[in-house]
Amino acid sequence: MNLPRVGRSRSDVLEALRSSTTGDAPWLEGKTLFLIYGVDEEHLQLLREAHSLFLGTNGLGAGWMFPSLAQLEAEVVSMTAALLGSESAVGNITSGGTESILMGVRAARERARAERPEVTAPEMVLPASAHPAFQKAGESFGIKSVRVPLTDEYVPDLEAVARAVNRNTIALVGSAPNYSFGTIDPVAGLARIALDHGIHFHVDACVGGFVLPFLRRLGEPVPPFDFTVPGVSTISADIHKYGFGARGTSVILYRTAELQQHARFVLGEWSGGPYQTATIAGSRPGGVVAAAWAVLNYLGEEGYLRLNREMLATTRALQAGIEQLPGFRILGKPPLYLFAFSPGDRDVGAVGDRLAQRGWFIHRQPTRPPSLHIVVTPTHTRVVSAFLGDLEDIARQVAPGRPVAAVASNYGTG
Repeated sequence: MNLPRVGRSRSDVLEALRSSTTGDAPWLEGKTLFLIYGVDEEHLQLLREAHSLFLGTNGLGAGWMFPSLAQLEAEVVSMTAALLGSESAVGNITSGGTESILMGVRAARERARAERPEVTAPEMVLPASAHPAFQKAGESFGIKSVRVPLTDEYVPDLEAVARAVNRNTIALVGSAPNYSFGTIDPVAGLARIALDHGIHFHVDACVGGFVLPFLRRLGEPVPPFDFTVPGVSTISADIHKYGFGARGTSVILYRTAELQQHARFVLGEWSGGPYQTATIAGSRPGGVVAAAWAVLNYLGEEGYLRLNREMLATTRALQAGIEQLPGFRILGKPPLYLFAFSPGDRDVGAVGDRLAQRGWFIHRQPTRPPSLHIVVTPTHTRVVSAFLGDLEDIARQVAPGRPVAAVASNYGTG
C-alpha cells in the first residue's frame, strides 16, 4: 500500500478503521481468554476520555513543559508502591512489563558495575518459568541467563537456585505469579539467597501487582512477595493488566532512589545538550499516564475489591468445572486468575482447535504436560456456564489417546 495522493475524509478514515476490526477477537463478549484485561464499556470509555485529554503531551517534557504529567506519574507510582509494601519506594511508568523488567535488570547491571567492577561476565539466575522479557534483557545488556528447573508444584527449586549462584551472578529473579502457571515463586526464600550473596533481586509482579494486595484484604492466603520482604530490590507491576489501565502502562519500582539512579541513562555531553531518561524510552505518551491515574482513582480500593471478588468467584467456578471432567486437572496451585490446565491424555491441539471453532480464544502451551491457559477478567463472569458446557462437549468428542505435544499459540508475534 502506498501513501494516498489525496487524503481521505475523517468519516471515511474512521469507518475504514471500524470495518477493519470485524475479524478481531470479541473480547467484550468474554470469549477471549488471554492477552486482554477488560472490564466493561463504561470503564473503556473512561480510558478513552482520559487518554484523549493528554494525547498531545510528551513525558520527555514532564516537569518543565508538562508538569501535570510529572504530578500524575508521581501519584500513580506512589499509590502502586503503597500497595506493594513501601511508602518510600520510587519509580516510573513504562510502556509495559517488558520495559519495566528491562529497567529492573539494567539497575542490577549498573549496580554491579559500581559495586563489583571485577565481574566482567555477569550472570542472572531465573526460574524456567520467568517471562521471556528477562531473556531479552539479558541479551540486551550482556548478561548470561541461567535458568533453573521447577518443582512438581511449578515453582523454582530453591536448592537449584542456590547452586546456580556463583561469583559472576549479579541478579536473581522471582515471579508473583509467573504467567505460564499462575503460581507464585517462593519470594522470601529467593530473597534470602540474594541477601546472602549481596545481589540484586527483581520480583516480576506484572500480573500480580494489582491483584495480590486485594486478595490478601479479601482473606486469601497470599505469601510475602513485595517490599515487605527484605532483599527485594525492584518490582515490576503492570497497570494494563489487573490495574485495568490502557494498554502500554506498567510501573517499575525501586526500593531506593540510589537504585533508580543506577538505572537512569545519563549523557552529560551531546550536541543538543545534556540528556537523561529514567526509562528505556525517550518520548513517552502522556495519554497512558493520564489513563492510569484515572482508572486508579475511578476504581479506588472498593472498586478493585469488588472486581477481585468477582474474578475470584469466576476463577473458582471455572477450575471446579474443569476438574470435574475426566482426566482434566489444574497444574499447580495458582492462587489468582490465570492458570493452566491439562486435558489428561487428550490431544491439547484437538481440544484447543475445537474451542477455537466455537469462538473461544485460548492459549495453548507446550508445557509438561501440554496445557491450555486461561486469563480470567471481569468480562468472563457471564460466560462460565457457556465455556464449561462447550469444554464438556469437546471432552466427549476428543477421544483419549496418546497425548500430543501442544503447538503453542502465539503469545508474541513479529
